[in-house]
Amino acid sequence: MVGGTLIDGTGKDPLDDSVVIVQGAALQAVGRRSEVRIPSEAEIIEVSGKTVMPGMIDCHVHISWTTSNVRQRLLTPKTVEIFQVAKMMKRTLSAGFTTIRDAGTLNDPGFRQALEMGLVEGPRLVVAGALIQTGGHLDLYYPSGVGLPLLAAETCDGVPEVQGAARKVLREGADFIKICTSGGTGLPVSRTEHIEWTLEELKAIVHEASARGKAVMAHAISTQGIKNAILAGVWSVEHGSCLDDEAIQMFMETGIYLVPTLSVDQAILQRTPGDGWAPTSRAEAELIENYALESFKKAGAAGVKIAVGTDALSEEMHGKNAGELELFVRHGFKPMEAIVAATKTAAEACRVDDKVGTLEVGKLADLLVVNGNPLNDVSVLQDKSRLLVVMKEGRICVNRLVD
Repeated sequence: MVGGTLIDGTGKDPLDDSVVIVQGAALQAVGRRSEVRIPSEAEIIEVSGKTVMPGMIDCHVHISWTTSNVRQRLLTPKTVEIFQVAKMMKRTLSAGFTTIRDAGTLNDPGFRQALEMGLVEGPRLVVAGALIQTGGHLDLYYPSGVGLPLLAAETCDGVPEVQGAARKVLREGADFIKICTSGGTGLPVSRTEHIEWTLEELKAIVHEASARGKAVMAHAISTQGIKNAILAGVWSVEHGSCLDDEAIQMFMETGIYLVPTLSVDQAILQRTPGDGWAPTSRAEAELIENYALESFKKAGAAGVKIAVGTDALSEEMHGKNAGELELFVRHGFKPMEAIVAATKTAAEACRVDDKVGTLEVGKLADLLVVNGNPLNDVSVLQDKSRLLVVMKEGRICVNRLVD
C-alpha cells in the first residue's frame, strides 16, 4: 500500500506518504516512501489521501449473545445460534475489528478453530471460558425457581471446586478464564453492589490460569469487587465502574488493564420493559453510568492502561463496536489515545500483542484503509462505507476501493 497517512498504533505521530509492504500474512516493511524500497514484483495498492491503521480490537464482546429476551433464546435452536454467531462475526470484521475477545458467553474454543480453518469468516477470536458463583452475576436463576443453562459455563463454589472448574475450562482450550468479582445489571439475582467469591477462591482461579500460561479477566463494578480482582492478580478488570483513589493507585502499581465498556451502559438504558432484563436493571444502569464515566475520566487522567471493549451483547451492538472510540473521545481521550486503546493496548489486554495491534515489521498484517482522518474525527471509523479495506493476516476481507 502506497501513499497513505500511516497511524501505526503505537501513539507516534502519523507518517505521510507511507509504504506498507505485506508478504504472505505478515508485514515486511513499514515507513515513508522515501525510506522503503518497493519490490519490482509488488502489487501496488494506491491509497493516497487515505489513512492506513491497524485493525481494531474489542476486548470484551459476547459474540454468541444476539438477544437478552429469555423467550426468544428459549425458542431458538442451537443450530440457529451457531449461524447467528457466524453472521455476527462477519459483521464485526467488516466493521474494522480484526480481533475480538469473547467474555465468557461463547464458551467454545471450537469457534476459534473454525475461524482458523477458514470455515467461517470473522475476527481473530480470543476465547474466555466462564466460571460462575452460585447466585452470582451470570447465574441465570429466576424468581420462579427456574435456572436457565444458557451460557454453558461452569458453576462452582469453594476453593476445591473453583480449582477443578478452572482446570476443566483450561483443558478445553480457553485463552482466558472469565470471572465476576461483583454483581452487575440486567440479570435476575445479581446486584452491582454484591461481592462475589472470596479472595481465596479468586486467587485459586488466578493460580490455575497462570500455571498454564493463561490469565483471568474479571467483571467488576463495585469498588470492593474491583479491589478484590486486583488483589487476586487478574490480568484485566472489565467495567471498573466505581473506582476510588485507592483502586486507581492499585491499577497503577500492578499494571493491570482496565476495559471500561462505556457502550453497554447506554445500550441497557435503551432497553424496554419485558425484553428479558431484570426490573431493576434500568435504575441500576442509570446510577452506574454516572459513576462509570467519572471513573473512566479519573483512570485516564491517572495513566491507567485502558483498552477498548464494548460488552456487545445484542444483535444491534455487534458491528457497531467503533462507537466505543467516540465515547472515549467524548469523555476526555484524544483521538490518537482512543485509537491506541483499540489497537496496541487492546492487543496487550488480549495477550496477542506479539502478533497484532501495531503496524510493525514481523507482525501479522491486520490493517484498515480509511477514507478520512480519524485523528480529526474518530467517528469516521463507524461508517463502514469509509472503511475501504479490511485486511486480516495479509488477506483482504473487505475491499471497497473497487466500488
